[in-house]
Amino acid sequence: MSLSSQEASASLQQVEEASRRSSQLYFYHCSSPHLIMWGIIWIIGYGGTGLFPGYGLPLWLALVAIGTVGGIVLGRRYRRYGTSGPYAWRMGALWAIILFFVFATYAILPPHSGRQLCAYPALITGCAYMAIGLWRGLRYVASGVVVAALTLIGYYFIEPIFFWFAAVGGGAMILTGLWFRTA
Repeated sequence: MSLSSQEASASLQQVEEASRRSSQLYFYHCSSPHLIMWGIIWIIGYGGTGLFPGYGLPLWLALVAIGTVGGIVLGRRYRRYGTSGPYAWRMGALWAIILFFVFATYAILPPHSGRQLCAYPALITGCAYMAIGLWRGLRYVASGVVVAALTLIGYYFIEPIFFWFAAVGGGAMILTGLWFRTA
């Protein structure tokens, strides 16, 4: 029994769709521990800044260093099993560029308040998730929309803002990481 060209084309399309979906689900799986780790870092960072405002900068510098090392360790875990895709180094580079952009923006346009200081990186993070989602999956777009919306709500309507970001920013990342595990 031979396949017609239409049947062969339909079969190839199904295989291509299955491959795309598998790649997307694997990306979610690999992203999950990173999101959970950074959610915990956000809770500690924003909560600690709210409790001890004078120590916010050294706290965040230490947490970003810990998160960077943690991200490398988590990335190597997947590479060890031969499952690291071509996106691994690009994701690290993307976040390095975003971190540079945030610090460079602060250098040339210093914030006038603590509200601006904490809302800006959270808003950039939400936008970065949305951008990643355009290529890697709608769950990233959805999580980015949630983080950006909660950032704006907190900025305009919530006091004390540091605890808002600790709870909803960190919580949103942790819940997104758990949601990605179910994909």
